[in-house]
Amino acid sequence: MEIALIGDRHTIYGFRLAGIKKTFLIEDSRQEDIRGILKDLFEDSTALILITEKIAAKIRVLLEEANRFRKGIMPIILQIPDSGGPLISAVDPMRELIKRTVGFEIA
Repeated sequence: MEIALIGDRHTIYGFRLAGIKKTFLIEDSRQEDIRGILKDLFEDSTALILITEKIAAKIRVLLEEANRFRKGIMPIILQIPDSGGPLISAVDPMRELIKRTVGFEIA
């Protein structure tokens, strides 16, 4: 089982220093390229996909498309802040992940 990161240049450099080998720089990529990367990650032995919040917001449609073809709970997609800090959002992605996995909301 592996961990993959989809992010900007600064975030990728930091995670490579931490030992994450499977990294994908998504700055000027086309939709088809991103779709292919997600498809490969879902078919591979990747257990956790880390993606920066800003990039996740840009490719939200592709992430939802990829989630429809998920079998089980793997890989888990976790949104993380990039080097600029966290985004303010109305929905907490970790809370939604727990709710989807457990089946109900934990307060």
